[in-house]
Amino acid sequence: MKILLIHSQNVEVIKNKEATSNPQEFPEDIIEMEGLVLVCYVSVEDQDTYDTNLIAKQGAGEIEAAILQISRFPDVIRERNEEIRKHNRKIEKNEIKGKPRKMLNLIMDQSMYRVDKVLVYPWAHLSKFLSNEANAMEVCPKIARLLQEKGIEAKFSPFGWYKSFKINCLGHELAEMYRDVKLAIKPEEQVKDSKFKVITELGKEIDLTFDEQKKFLPLKEITDKDFKLFLKSELGSRTVDKAIEPAHIKVMKEFELIDFDENTDKGNLRWYTKGVIMKNLIKNFVEDRIIDYGAILIDTPIMYSVKNKKLTAQTARFPARSYWLESGKDRFILRYASDFLLFDLFSQMNLKPQYFPLRVYEYEQYDFRREQEGELSGLRRLRGFIMPDMHTLCKDIDSSIEEFKKQYQLIKNLEKDLGIKSYVIFRVTKDFYGENKDWIIDLIKTEKQPALLELWEERYAYYILKFERGVLSAENKSATLATNQIDVESSLEFMIDNEGEKRQKYNISFTDSDGQIKHPIILHNSPTGGLERVLWGLIESAIRNKESIVPGFKTWLSPIQVRIITISNEQNEYAKRILDIINGESYRCDWDDREESVGKKIRQSEIEWIPYTVILGKKEQENQTISIRKRLIGEPFGPKKQTSEQTNNVNLDDLLEKLEDDTRNFPKYKLPKPFRKFSTKIYFRK
Repeated sequence: MKILLIHSQNVEVIKNKEATSNPQEFPEDIIEMEGLVLVCYVSVEDQDTYDTNLIAKQGAGEIEAAILQISRFPDVIRERNEEIRKHNRKIEKNEIKGKPRKMLNLIMDQSMYRVDKVLVYPWAHLSKFLSNEANAMEVCPKIARLLQEKGIEAKFSPFGWYKSFKINCLGHELAEMYRDVKLAIKPEEQVKDSKFKVITELGKEIDLTFDEQKKFLPLKEITDKDFKLFLKSELGSRTVDKAIEPAHIKVMKEFELIDFDENTDKGNLRWYTKGVIMKNLIKNFVEDRIIDYGAILIDTPIMYSVKNKKLTAQTARFPARSYWLESGKDRFILRYASDFLLFDLFSQMNLKPQYFPLRVYEYEQYDFRREQEGELSGLRRLRGFIMPDMHTLCKDIDSSIEEFKKQYQLIKNLEKDLGIKSYVIFRVTKDFYGENKDWIIDLIKTEKQPALLELWEERYAYYILKFERGVLSAENKSATLATNQIDVESSLEFMIDNEGEKRQKYNISFTDSDGQIKHPIILHNSPTGGLERVLWGLIESAIRNKESIVPGFKTWLSPIQVRIITISNEQNEYAKRILDIINGESYRCDWDDREESVGKKIRQSEIEWIPYTVILGKKEQENQTISIRKRLIGEPFGPKKQTSEQTNNVNLDDLLEKLEDDTRNFPKYKLPKPFRKFSTKIYFRK
């Protein structure tokens, strides 16, 4: 909805001729309103048709706020002038330096800053994305009625007529205003009162208690220092200190993985070659595992219509975070998740009991969420991001629980193979936990470390259980990676919201073997979390533990897996042959062919976290062997901060066997040819 507000001295509207085939009744030939009138020209838009009562309520609220803004304006000026007087007195007393400020004056007498009456006028010229007539004509009368209920004298101009009108805009500071009102279905309330527990690695429940400042009190039974820091972040402020640049940003830039681009919207990234390699490796890795798990693949569009009520019922919950896209006479929203179009597809399918559990995986190459600028943080929180996502339709709650247990292990294995250490959180209703605590605790015990449990008095969202895996940053701030939820609401035809309003859902159904029409339970599983956040977690964890654990990426994921170092130019031909053999096996190998010392080349390899460094000297060339420095990635430092172990004069096959062992059952990805030698390597950053 768009609203143009004009503060006028008197208003006159004269009926001329019908403009539509079904205009509203216009019993008077003329509408006259004397006094100080706020004329509200209203364009009702396409998405508003989802719920004309709701958009009318929002519109009336904006008009009421504008009335208050006008009436309070003289007081605002008075308060500002008092601040100016104080400022100027300080200058006179030499308490501060600067020039005196000028006092502010109202354009009109302060008695003119009030609204006696309101006229709500249907006005199609503020938007090209208009609602249909049947719905649009309902809105202005509803707005007027809502204002009347607030004690405001209000009328509406009937819809569907050619009319002439006379207004006399007062021309003061707030006499002309504009409002863009996005349909906003109230999102589910956040939990106000919930109870927290720690589940130990042995399955013992420990209640968390809080002091008067709502800070949780330390637990003597918990000795895991990192878990204590995790609790502090989860239960306290998770705000990131903007004065401190997140540790991963320096690494992602210096390694030429990912960067920012000032020519796009903030929170959207530029991926360099090595970053693209890692991104595609993770994509292929997750997709392979998900297919082996039993999922089918889907790819849905990245934008959707605002005219579909099923979609609007969900997407209008966060209008401020939506990206809008215009295309001809229509407009669309860029998706921030795949659920909407996928669930709409489910609702159109002839689902059969034998399909279940129906696992559907989508690699969402593009998702968009317009986070507030202050919330953006490197790879941790973005506006454009990649999300691997699997949704599973289950026949009933019992089968959904069994499926959840299997997917719990799937997620655990994925994070292990990525090299991520995380902590588990279960968020669940008290009733569901009471009936299912045994298997939940059994899952937690498999972690061999404590977990956090949040209990809600009642369900406040579409799910009865939400499982998360959180990772600590170098600054000891946590963020969620993988999640899974048991959704008991989205498949229904309708639900009743917190205000008692009936809300459209997707109406996903199947006919069971007993002939009954039923609605499946849906699992929402992001098996790794957002791909950018996976890299965030890997880099932040590596930096966080850099004093005790050798940092690096697992061999299968490292953009460069092997680096060849030659001691002199005499080994160049031998190095070329080794380089071709290793790359020919689809491993990513480069050659540092610079005229630099061996020590400097080795240091560079260490800086870049290269898993294997091959050293070729005179002896290796003569014996047709190689010497290998293996970086001890993910292991404690050796004596004297040793980061590598070296094996001298071994066959190339020994290295190929090590690479095969490290990358077995993981995807391979070739290194582009310019990156195979330092002399031909492309550098993106100056």
